[in-house]
Amino acid sequence: MTSPAKRSGRRVALLAWYPADNPALPPFIPNMGMYMVAAAVQAAGLDGLELRIWDERDRGPDVVAAEVAAYDPDIVAGSAFLWSLPQLAQVMALVAQDDPTRLIVMGGPSARPNMLGHAPFTTLNTACDVLVEGEGESVFPALVAATDRSTAALARIPGVTLRRDGAWRQTAPGARAVMDDLASPYRQGLIPAGGIGLLETYRGCPFTCSFCEWGVMEAPRNVLSADRIAGEFDAMARLGLGAVLLADAGLNLNASGFAAVRDAATETGFLRDRALIAEVYPRNLTEDHLRFLEAVGAPHIGIGLQSFDDAVLRHVERKFDPGRLGGLLGALRSIASVTTEIIMGLPGDTPERFMTSFDRARALGTGLRVYHCAVLPSALMARAPASDEMIYDSV
Repeated sequence: MTSPAKRSGRRVALLAWYPADNPALPPFIPNMGMYMVAAAVQAAGLDGLELRIWDERDRGPDVVAAEVAAYDPDIVAGSAFLWSLPQLAQVMALVAQDDPTRLIVMGGPSARPNMLGHAPFTTLNTACDVLVEGEGESVFPALVAATDRSTAALARIPGVTLRRDGAWRQTAPGARAVMDDLASPYRQGLIPAGGIGLLETYRGCPFTCSFCEWGVMEAPRNVLSADRIAGEFDAMARLGLGAVLLADAGLNLNASGFAAVRDAATETGFLRDRALIAEVYPRNLTEDHLRFLEAVGAPHIGIGLQSFDDAVLRHVERKFDPGRLGGLLGALRSIASVTTEIIMGLPGDTPERFMTSFDRARALGTGLRVYHCAVLPSALMARAPASDEMIYDSV
């Protein structure tokens, strides 16, 4: 049976879902990936563009699907994370069923063929037409710009994964984003006022821990400039934002990125009376980092130790030297609210070893946040050795 031809219009619906209420999470945070894509589409200057955003939290998928269908978009795209994929899978199935001529697109870290190979997400293998596995700011505008959205035509667009002959197949690699060239959803006025702002100054991480899908830092100097960050701070100030979450792998993991944030903060004074939430890697912390944090109104620092067990850390390709931890915590606690972070259920760990790490973490005298290890599609789902004996359970 031949699939119906896809529409050529430019009425676009973008969807995201924030996790349900959880005391361990910050208040509602806009889905920055979705808003970055929205800003890129608006900046492309496409004729006939109509764009509507659904940044959901509490409503049911059936209610949202009905609303999206009533909007009658030509393209529907969702930002897929572990917490949003269940809802998006239901919405996309309903919207595609309502009119199969719509182009259904999924992006984000859970928009991966191996994720869609597991129930209950297998429905997306038929409901979804395109996966965007990399950076969406250049790819999605190209999809919206295309008037021929047949599989053969879309296969000429770099950076997409298409369903062809019963399997997902990647096109040529897409271009890497130049951070300073990306459109700003804050400066475009796309993001609602209030709450917590997000700032991403670089992408990727210098480390390759097997449980993490942050991505490889391929170009350490590809960062937002101080001038661009100052502009972001000004736009956030106009929105009345009282706190900023630094959405980087770590405050001290990219020297160029940190220098740009420091210089922009000095120029604008934006952080002087606001909160900053950031991760700090337990190495490479310098006096420059400490002086910067001293000038922040309310710094909240997370330190991802993950485990105190050397064997467990080696098994997941994580590096950590506990020798500097005492001095590091002492310096940070004098100027910031500090939370230690560990992970329960890392491959190679045992209940006894984890409790040893837990007790050591509690003894540090900081806040403590315990995460459970998730098998992420671009991390352990793809990189775990067979000896880890990963078994999928959909319950």
